Amino acid sequence: MSETPSLSLPVIAPAQAQKHVTHNDALMMLDALVQLSVISRSLTAPPATPGEGDRYLVPAAATGDWAGHDHSIAAWHDGAWRFFPPQEGWRCVVVEEGGDTRFLHGRWRQGHAITSFGSALVFDAIAETHVLDAAVTSDTAIVIPQRSLLFGVTCLVTDPVTGPASFAVGVSGDAQRFGNGIGTGLNSQLNGPAQPIVYWADTPIRFTSPDVPFTGGIVQVSAHIARLQIPDFQ
Repeated sequence: MSETPSLSLPVIAPAQAQKHVTHNDALMMLDALVQLSVISRSLTAPPATPGEGDRYLVPAAATGDWAGHDHSIAAWHDGAWRFFPPQEGWRCVVVEEGGDTRFLHGRWRQGHAITSFGSALVFDAIAETHVLDAAVTSDTAIVIPQRSLLFGVTCLVTDPVTGPASFAVGVSGDAQRFGNGIGTGLNSQLNGPAQPIVYWADTPIRFTSPDVPFTGGIVQVSAHIARLQIPDFQ
């Protein structure tokens, strides 16, 4: 046997010369593949200045040094890219997305209850550090995505809110949907589950003062959703 069956690690042969070369190569492969996480899976060409040990998932139809390595893990080591084709069932954390993906049915897929043709149920949390506008209402840049099922919104005040003595969190037309009378001091929180509802259009989260305009404050806000992923026909 010249390599292991699961990770294809090189095996030292009896009476082999320069055993350290094979051993070190196996360690490098373990370092690249164990506790697998990558920086991104969206780049279609290699980054210009990768750091030692940086890892990426290569998307379909990638270019440059990544061409021909669709869906592989690309790891930068000793000034060159090494590529590791994944096996069915591998799981990987994608740092830029803050979530994981699994290699199923020939490609990397996100979600739960994934079918053989790519449809899935995807749970997600969309977050923003929101600087409150100098107005009575302040809408987030992030939106509750169209056709998603929203379970609720959570918030944390990271810079005290000034202006009103409290505020509400909701959406346009339903200002208190996720919470009302929320404190303005540092570390004030909202854990705002609501009756699940489908939003048919992209909808920002709205902060509303009960009286005077906001004059300052920063709030970390997250929308907790589920969405359906249609088959990918591949």
